Amino acid sequence: MEERDLKRLLEQVAAGQVTVDEAAADIKVAPFEELGYAKVDTQRGIRQGVSEVIYGEGKTAEQIAGICRAMRAAGQGRVLITRLSQDKADALHDEGFALDYHPLARVGVLGGVPQPDGNGTIVVAAAGTSDLYAAEEAALTAEMLGNRVKRLYDVGVAGIHRLLAHAREIAEANAVITVAGMEGALASVVGGMASCPVIAVPTSVGYGASFGGVAALLAMLNSCASGVSVVNIDNGFGAGYQAHLINHAKTASAPTPEPLNERKPMAELHLDLTKNATRQYIRENLFARLADSERAQVEAAVAAAGVPDAHHHDLGEVLGTIDAARVSDRVKGDARAIYRILAEAEAHVHGCAVEETHFHEVGNGEAVRNVLAICLAIEALDPQKITATPVQTGQGTVVCAHGELPIPAPATAAIIERGIPTCEEQLDGELCTPTSAAVILHFVDEFDR
Repeated sequence: MEERDLKRLLEQVAAGQVTVDEAAADIKVAPFEELGYAKVDTQRGIRQGVSEVIYGEGKTAEQIAGICRAMRAAGQGRVLITRLSQDKADALHDEGFALDYHPLARVGVLGGVPQPDGNGTIVVAAAGTSDLYAAEEAALTAEMLGNRVKRLYDVGVAGIHRLLAHAREIAEANAVITVAGMEGALASVVGGMASCPVIAVPTSVGYGASFGGVAALLAMLNSCASGVSVVNIDNGFGAGYQAHLINHAKTASAPTPEPLNERKPMAELHLDLTKNATRQYIRENLFARLADSERAQVEAAVAAAGVPDAHHHDLGEVLGTIDAARVSDRVKGDARAIYRILAEAEAHVHGCAVEETHFHEVGNGEAVRNVLAICLAIEALDPQKITATPVQTGQGTVVCAHGELPIPAPATAAIIERGIPTCEEQLDGELCTPTSAAVILHFVDEFDR
C-alpha cells in the first residue's frame, strides 16, 4: 500500500465510508512477502513515501515478473524497474504486463506516470548526447515519483553558450541534476549558477584517462562550487530519487501562517447572488470588502501557497495539494470541505464512490487557487455569520468535458439540492458553477427567504 492510498483509506474511515474492521483488513499486510529469491518490501511506501523499486540487472525476467505481481497484489499502483534489458522487457510483455519501456534509459514503468505534485521543477542537464542514458534514467525516475522535469541536453562546457542560454531555467529550478563524463566540469559550472541543490552524476563516458568515469567522479567530488553533491558513476536513478526528496521536502518547519485579519470580526457578511454566483464574482465581491493592504496580503498568500499548475484528477490529489499549501489550518479545512462537497456531487451524478470521481475543470491549478483565495478572504474578513440571497443559476446550455449540458450542470444541481434556494427569474448563461455552489453551501449560514 502506498502512502497516498493509506491517507485516502484513513479519510474514508473518518468520513464513515469504511468501517474500522474493513480498514484494518486492508492494511493488515506483512512487512515483506517472501518469494524465495526475494523479500518484497510491501510497506516501504508507507515508511518512506516511495515504494520499492526493482533493480532489473542480475534478475531473470521470471523473477522480475514475480516481484511485480507481489507489489501489485500488495496495492502498489506503480512499479519502476531500472537497468532493464530489452529482452527482459519483451518477456514481461509476453507475461501480460502493460509495460512502458524506455530503451535508452533501460527503464520500465508499470502503472503510468503520476501527475507532478512537487514543490517546483527539477532540471536535468546533460553535457553531451553520449550521457543521455544516465540523464534519462534520472529524468524518468523523477517523473515516476511525481515531479515536473525540464530536460536540458547537450549543454556541456565545450560550448558553454549552450548552457548559458538556459540560465533562467536553472535559476528557477528546485533541484538540478548534472550528468557528465569526460572531465565532469558541468557540475561546477551549474553549481556556480544555481541557488538550489545540484546533484552531479559522473558517467563512464570518455577516453582512456577518464578511467570509466573515475576522472569525472573525482572532479565532481572536488568541485569548488557550494551545494554540489555527487552520486555514483552512471547512477541516474540515485540522482532522480535524491532530487525527488528535495523537491518534495516538507515546509512544515516554517511557522504556520497566522490568520490574515487584524480587524475586529465582522458581525455579518451578506452576499447578493441574485445576478451572478460564479466563483470569480464571489472572489471579487469578497476582495472588494477588504482594505487595500488586506487584499494585497491575500493575493500574496495565494501566490505563496505553492499550488502547482498541474491538473488534479481526483479528490486525493487535490487534498494533497491543499495539505501542502502554505496557508493556515483554518483555510486548509475550508478548502478541503469545499472539494469534498464537489467530489460528493460528482459521485452522485456518475453513480460512483467519492474516491473514484474524476475532476475536470474544477481540478486545474487555477480553480484550486481561486478556492484558496476565497477561503483566505473569508479568513481575513472573519465574519461571525454569513448570509446570502437566493442564488442565480442562469439558464441555457454549457459546453464542458462531458459535452453540451443544460444549466445548471448536473454537479451544480446536485449541490443546490442540498439546501441552496435559487432565484425564480433566471438570466442567460452559466451563473453558478459546481465550485461556486460548493463554496456557497459550505460558507453560507442562512439564506434570505
